Order: sequence, then C-alpha cells, then structure tokens
Amino acid sequence: MGIRKFCITLILLLFNVAFAHSQEVSLDVPFDLRTERDFANADTLENYIRINKRHQNIEVHFKFDKYNLELDYMGNRGSLEKFSHKVDSIGYSKIDSIVIISQSSPEGIYEHNLMLSRNRANTMRRHILDRHPNLSHLLYVHPDGESWERLREYVKKDTLMKKSTIEKIISIIDADINVGTKKWRMEQLPVYRYLLQTYYPKIRNSTFYILYYSEIIPRKVEPELELIVKEDTPYTTAIFEPIIPITEEWTRQLHLKTNAIGLGMAIANVAIEVDLAKHWSFSLPIYYSAWNYFRSPIKFRTLAVQPEFRYWFKPDNEGWFVGGHFGLAYYNIASNGDYRYQDHNRETPAIGGGIAAGYRTHISKDKRWKMEFTLGGGVYPLHYDKFHNTPNTTEGLMAEDIKKTYWGIDQIAVSFSYAFDFKKKGGNK
Repeated sequence: MGIRKFCITLILLLFNVAFAHSQEVSLDVPFDLRTERDFANADTLENYIRINKRHQNIEVHFKFDKYNLELDYMGNRGSLEKFSHKVDSIGYSKIDSIVIISQSSPEGIYEHNLMLSRNRANTMRRHILDRHPNLSHLLYVHPDGESWERLREYVKKDTLMKKSTIEKIISIIDADINVGTKKWRMEQLPVYRYLLQTYYPKIRNSTFYILYYSEIIPRKVEPELELIVKEDTPYTTAIFEPIIPITEEWTRQLHLKTNAIGLGMAIANVAIEVDLAKHWSFSLPIYYSAWNYFRSPIKFRTLAVQPEFRYWFKPDNEGWFVGGHFGLAYYNIASNGDYRYQDHNRETPAIGGGIAAGYRTHISKDKRWKMEFTLGGGVYPLHYDKFHNTPNTTEGLMAEDIKKTYWGIDQIAVSFSYAFDFKKKGGNK
C-alpha cells in the first residue's frame, strides 16, 4: 500500500509541475518596427546632391504557425510577381537596399513566434535569391517576432467595432504588463474571435521594403565634395545587418507522459522521454499495480518497465515513429476464471523485447501538451506458476509449473504528455 500511494502521489505531483510550467510566459519585448515614413525620410545625402530616394513595400503572408511559402494564399503569387516586375523596372544599379521584415501574430509562446519570424524571413530570402541572385549584396533580413504595433494600427483604423471597444483593445496593447497577461486579456474580449479572423492573418507576413533612387540630378559642386558624397554610407544599410541564413531551429525536449489505457485499468504509470537528437529519442515507461479489482479473483498486478529507442520520420520528433524496446515485467494475473497466473516463485519476470510504431501530435496552441498513440509487439520467454483461483483464500493450490514463449502485442498506449525545453546557457535568446 505504501508503494501504491507513492506512485500515485508521484504522478499527480509531476503533472501539477507540468501544468504550472505551461502557465509561464516570456517577458521579452520585440524590436520596434520602423514605419514606412522612417524609410522615406532616411536620405542623408540630400544636402549634397539632389537624389530622390523612394521606397516600395510589398507583403507576402503565411498561414498560422507556418513558414513555408504558399503562392495561392492571400495573393502571394501576385505580390511576388509585383516584386519581380518592380526590381526589373528599377534596375539593379538604382537599388540602394532591400529589407525583409518578417512578423508573427501575437498568440502562443513568444520564443516560438520569434523563431517563426526568423524562418519566414529566411524563406523569403532564399526565394528572392533563387530568382534574383544579383541582389545578394543588397538584401537584408530582420525577424521582428510578434507585432503588437501592427495589430494596434489595424484596430485603430477599424470601422466596424465600437469606439469604446477599440479604446479597450488599444489600452491592453499599450499596457505595461507581462506579455502573457496581455495575451490572456485579449483572449477574454468578446471581439477576440473577430480580431483573430480579421487581423491576425494579416500580421503573419514578410514585408519587402525596396529602397531605390530615381534619376540623379547633379549639382554644381566642387569635385572633392562629390568624392565625399560617394564615400558616405546610406542610412538604411547601417541599420540592418546581414543575417546568415538560419536553418530550422530545433529545441531538445523532455516529455512527461502517462498512458490513459493503463490508468483506465487502474495501473499507475508514468513515462519520461528525452530527445537525443533530431529524429531520435529515448522513452522509459514504468507501470505498477498491487491491488485487486474489487474482488480477489480479479487482478492485474504488475511491476513493469519498457525502455525504448525511437526513430522519428520528421526532424522535430513529431508525427510518425518506429521504435525498438526491451521489456521486463513481474505479474500476478487472474480474470475471475478457474486459475491464477504468477511468475514462478515471484522470481522469474517476463523478459524480452520487440518493436513498436506510433504517432504523436500536439493538442495545445503552444505545442507543449501532446497526444500519442502506440502499438507494439514482441517475444517473451515465460516461466510461471498456475494456481487455482479461489475467492475464499489468499492463494489457491498450485496446479502446474509452466514454461512457454509468448509472441504477440506487448505495448498499447494512448498517452498524454507535457514537453519541457532543455535550456542552453549562452545560446540565442
């Protein structure tokens, strides 16, 4: 009974820790996005020669939680054709710089959204360079993460909401509070679904700012003054630093799990799974039961472990997987029939192993709560005693000592898990 209480307490404690961790949010504040007006007025050479610096902005949008480019989504194909036409009409010699600013909508985990904006920026960088390789020295990217300012601009110009509603939304956006609290307050608003459907998709974007010069009208200046002008550096190229193309970020995680089928059979269980690398993980489940099912002739008592190495078909260790496992189980089983089966002298557990396959997907927006389906089979040499199953005595008489080999299903699970990130010191923030 002491071990039973310990196992149940351990499971409840671990899942309470997981729930508490899921409430944590980042306090990071994203970089302030420069407005179009800032770019338009960024001409520092105007005092020396008459150069009219202009800009053109073009937007490409992304689906929720995606960074792959879909040409048929929200007019992306037309936007990219417009970009190519504009570059060709301006000419490479007149382009000062092209800045890609990528954003994500303010929902979910901030760190994940920042990674999403990085990947969106680099998706567009690769797309542009594939079609315009001569722009490589003019191209700059700026991942901006969540854009509350963009949401504020859309809300302020909205014509369907009441003025009081708009003021309420803007007060939340401008509030100097924890970003997680800000998101929670937004979600409580009656118009949140309207904002989510109307404006959030527009914020999931990459915007191209093409800064270029029109015809140069020379002034009558001394030659040496003109040399000074040529050595000057345009303002915009000093703001944005080139960024090395970023590959898809991957975070190693620890998963805390429990098998709902086992719990349904009154078998206390908990599992820990650790990501070893992309495509690879290690899982260790533990099962324990030491009680009868209401009556002594019905029981499924066990103490079992089943460590498993898994290979995932996707590099983020999600989706489909296959695994190889080792199994060890002590057992005492009776199903209200004539006999009860128990490992021989309580000293010969089933020892064997097998293979399994399964699928895992997230069930929460922050991708930490997950659901997993697993089915496996294996082979186990067995040495067990067969007893008469009598309800009036603790142990019936032994009827037979049996040795055989079991072939069949040894793993079936519908598991729920919570993922913790392994933080790296000194890494990107």
